[in-house]
Amino acid sequence: TSFIVSNAFESSSSLVGIIGTHYSSQLSNQMFSILGSLNVLRVPADFLSNVGSGVKDFFYEPIQGLVHGPEEFLTGLEAGTFSLARGVVVAFVRGAADVTYLLSDNLATLTSDETFIGERNLYQKQLMYTKSDQRTVHDTLAIAGTTVARGFQSAASGIIAQPRVHFSRQGASGLVIGAGLGIFGALVKPVVGLGDAAVVVMNHGLEATTTTSLKNNKRLRRALPTAPTKSDTKTKLVCYDEMSAKIQQQVTKGETVDDVYLGHILTRHHLIIASDKYLWIIENESVEPKCISWGEIAYFEAGHSGMKIDVFGTQGTQSHLIRMRQNDLSSLRELLTLKLDQSSLVGTSFSDLQGIKGDQSGYIFGSLNIPVELEVLDDEEGIIQSCHDRINLLGSFMPHYFHDLDQEAWRIINSFTQLFYGLSSRRCVVAGLINATNESIQIKSTSMVEGGSPCHVIHTIEYDTNNAVLHPGGVLMCVGWGAVPNSMQTGRVMISIETNSFACSLADSISHTSIVEALTGYKVGFLEKSFDESGWWAKYWMLLQADDSNKEFDFQE
Repeated sequence: TSFIVSNAFESSSSLVGIIGTHYSSQLSNQMFSILGSLNVLRVPADFLSNVGSGVKDFFYEPIQGLVHGPEEFLTGLEAGTFSLARGVVVAFVRGAADVTYLLSDNLATLTSDETFIGERNLYQKQLMYTKSDQRTVHDTLAIAGTTVARGFQSAASGIIAQPRVHFSRQGASGLVIGAGLGIFGALVKPVVGLGDAAVVVMNHGLEATTTTSLKNNKRLRRALPTAPTKSDTKTKLVCYDEMSAKIQQQVTKGETVDDVYLGHILTRHHLIIASDKYLWIIENESVEPKCISWGEIAYFEAGHSGMKIDVFGTQGTQSHLIRMRQNDLSSLRELLTLKLDQSSLVGTSFSDLQGIKGDQSGYIFGSLNIPVELEVLDDEEGIIQSCHDRINLLGSFMPHYFHDLDQEAWRIINSFTQLFYGLSSRRCVVAGLINATNESIQIKSTSMVEGGSPCHVIHTIEYDTNNAVLHPGGVLMCVGWGAVPNSMQTGRVMISIETNSFACSLADSISHTSIVEALTGYKVGFLEKSFDESGWWAKYWMLLQADDSNKEFDFQE
């Protein structure tokens, strides 16, 4: 934990001693936590299990053969001796592999490099989906060499990337932290690569040593997919399936990752997995799988050639077409609906929107998110006022209504990223709401849950300022920004909007939870969810519609 002290009147040497004692005790506590973890305790348990099976066979096989005759006794003695020797070898190799993997995993976590950790996890998942029992020694050595090369490559790139990333987030103090993490990663990442390579080689040896005659329980773990209902989420037992159990182990990373396997389908060209947090798309010939957060999926629709899935990006939605046979489409649709309600998702066809008088079909929100260098910059209040004056003249009867609104939203972000830069960088959130119903919506409150500015409200002509009512076709845009991040504050931003039809809290980063809760009779879909890769801005467009199904939706990332 952090060591925080105020109004200290100790000498420098005494204060250094106190700090050293604090972190020494913390290190001791963490060491006991590591030694007491389930992953460590599993190593001796597996060792005893494998040796125990060999010892059992060493005595049981000869006795079983003696019942039938002396020749069968010798055969049983040979089989039991071989099983004992094999059990000891497997126990030592598997124990070494488990300990090596645990150490490599902890070292990778200590690097604090999210990119390195994510790429390492994805590569290991990809290895799981290949048929390990069909690998040759040459294939295994090639994979081991690749893991070593990835470790050295990430170590070299991290020396430059880590200071740049932390400087963009925390300024001068982040530069120092990033430089330290880069140097530490340069020393540790090659070790992680070597450890992963050793695990790959040892696992190949286990595959070669362990045959079907070895009396080990093959059950890795029973897959327990959840069954969403209208009330509470329940868990149901299903028949054991080895493929499902393996996938569950990889999704949860051996029960060390807070995720839950829900289900999968296997087509001619893809393996598609649904977990509680992600949709995994693995092509047969791809090196690494696509991992899509459920909150990033904008829309999905079945067609003649396959399933089209629209995913939010930095410049609007991007379509991914998964080609498959027609009989696989229903299985994929069932898999997607485990976490998505298609009725609450919004496509790019706006021809039948209620309340919108002009034809806005075909426009993609976020398509204008292209940085442009500005020659003249106003201050933040001037930027907001100029945008307010232009949006006040817009109405849903205009032919380019959506285009002009999206252009103004991006103009604010583009201006703020150039106004606040370097040591004065600040996070910014712009959230737009479109009333696509035939009813007027009461705006109860707009506020900043976190941030360093007021929540600025900008609206079109179809908004009643005196009564805070958003009429059909009207648009309300909320803008807020944070304080300059430093060692005492992160400078996070979160905007809250409450109406008589829904309430929401929208954060400045995809890694922070954003929630939308619609009341009965309404539904809210996202037309855009765009985030800066460095975490400095977020841009939302929400579409409020009437819902005849009388459901309540929660959208969480």
